[in-house]
Amino acid sequence: MPIPETPLARALRGETVDDLELIVRQRQPAPEVWLLANARPLRDDSGRLRGAVSVLRDITARRRAHRALVESEQMAQAIVRTALDAFVQTDQDGLVLDWSPQAEALTGWTRSETVGRRLVELVFPEELRAAHRQRIERFLQEVAAGGMGMRYESAAVHRDGHRFFVEVSLSALRRGAGYIINAFVRDITQRRIAEEQLIQAQKMESVGQLTGGIAHDFNNMLTVITGTIEILAEGVKDDPQLASIARMISDAADRGAQLTSSLLAFARKQPLQPTETDVNALIGDVVLLLAPTLGSRIEIMTELGRDAWLAFVDRSQLSAALVNLAINARDAMPEGGTLTFATRNIQLGIPDAVARGVERAGDHLVIEVSDTGVGISASHLERIFDPFFSTKEVGQGTGLGLSMVFGFVKQTGGGIEVKSSEGRGTTFRIYLPKADATAPRLAEPDDLPVRGGNETILCVEDDAVIRDYVTGQLESLGYKVLVAANADAALQIVNDGTAFDLLFTDIVMPGRMNGRQLAETLMAGRPTLRVLFTSGYSDGALPTQGRTGHGIPLLTKPYRRNELARMLRRCLDLAVDVQGDPVPLPYSVQPDLARFLRDNPPDGT
Repeated sequence: MPIPETPLARALRGETVDDLELIVRQRQPAPEVWLLANARPLRDDSGRLRGAVSVLRDITARRRAHRALVESEQMAQAIVRTALDAFVQTDQDGLVLDWSPQAEALTGWTRSETVGRRLVELVFPEELRAAHRQRIERFLQEVAAGGMGMRYESAAVHRDGHRFFVEVSLSALRRGAGYIINAFVRDITQRRIAEEQLIQAQKMESVGQLTGGIAHDFNNMLTVITGTIEILAEGVKDDPQLASIARMISDAADRGAQLTSSLLAFARKQPLQPTETDVNALIGDVVLLLAPTLGSRIEIMTELGRDAWLAFVDRSQLSAALVNLAINARDAMPEGGTLTFATRNIQLGIPDAVARGVERAGDHLVIEVSDTGVGISASHLERIFDPFFSTKEVGQGTGLGLSMVFGFVKQTGGGIEVKSSEGRGTTFRIYLPKADATAPRLAEPDDLPVRGGNETILCVEDDAVIRDYVTGQLESLGYKVLVAANADAALQIVNDGTAFDLLFTDIVMPGRMNGRQLAETLMAGRPTLRVLFTSGYSDGALPTQGRTGHGIPLLTKPYRRNELARMLRRCLDLAVDVQGDPVPLPYSVQPDLARFLRDNPPDGT
């Protein structure tokens, strides 16, 4: 500072200097010094200027403290502006003092709209406001007692009305006789959804393990019942009363088999037989079946993509799933309405596949089943796939329908989602993996006469009752039977050099080797060996995606005598080469022609 401008020089000129801050820069490394200068002119009794006085006070510590405070506030503001979380500041009464840009994005309310208003009235659902006030009151009591902060989770409401979940971290600073409350708020909606999905998956897996084991034992018992009732019915066919009782037992066994099939489908342990399936054609068959069942008040519409891909799925299980969804839709439209089946192709990237719960990304066929019914409430929407959950009255449903659909779709490698709101109908959307092939396989007719044979069959079954039953059935069909209780016993028969034509084995067996492993061991040295698996509960031992060769021949429990006979002949009569691969039959254009005529009907038809 020039000498003429110093406080003392100015006072000598008659000026009064009040609280002038001076910075004294000393030689390095000495730090700067802040001085506060006051100067007054000195006059005699006649008012003449006689001198001056200057007082300098060192305020370095105060200035450094002020600078630190300013920098701290600037840093705090920078943190608030750049934080990923929203920042909200209120007084102890809940009036908003500060509202960060992130808070604007999170809630939809701008800073100018919130400052001075009560936070609880802006972002908390009405039913949670009293609890929030109590929480803040308890928090301030804890702070007064030496507490450091609080963290909690809560539901919040956006300006547009939709709800989401937040995690709130609170801290408080005393100001005068009250407190300032600082809150960092984070959106945890996706995390909560993921946690709920994990809990639901764990619950479904636990129930699935239980129901799968029960269904396995039931299927073993039902196999004996459904098989022996045919023998009993033949013996009492001339007695009308006994024949009627036999039919009742047979019908009850069939209903039991349907129930265990639903249980296994829910548990994702149903032995599936997927094939390349024309879903459009299958839906056409389902619609023909449903038309008389749903009644005249329900209109059935189809919006099937003409270029819809073939899906790799179990035809019978998919038919059952679509019928199940249609029956639910009928019950949701007591006054009538429209049921729509639609198909389209979709390519799912990894994020889309994860979001829809499908097994892998790639090409999928989408089936939509929509109704114009009463819709599903939000509370029920979270539980509709739970086993035994039903909104119907007691006796009007088992509660297994949708859980069976869910389990079947997931086991197929697909996904299912539902969109609904009360009064606006419901849409189920099923995602199925695209098939590799370009034409569907033709199913074998089920009305062929029962035919046996004279080949030798190695039968491997660990359950003694079923083993005796199957042995009797095979012998009644004319076959020679070699019996083994487990894989080790079967290998001993093979090692003894005993000849046989087909291995008929259960899949799930105790011991060091299950049925699939036994078959692989035997086929390693004998590729042309015919194999027929049987199971009511594969527990993952049987691959579900047998796309090569002639697939995986599987006879699901419980089965009847004619089904056993037909599957045996299918395996024994199939022509194979020396490598065990099926010899292709002459190609026919008949299926392609039938499909073309169906998609392009002649005029006038």
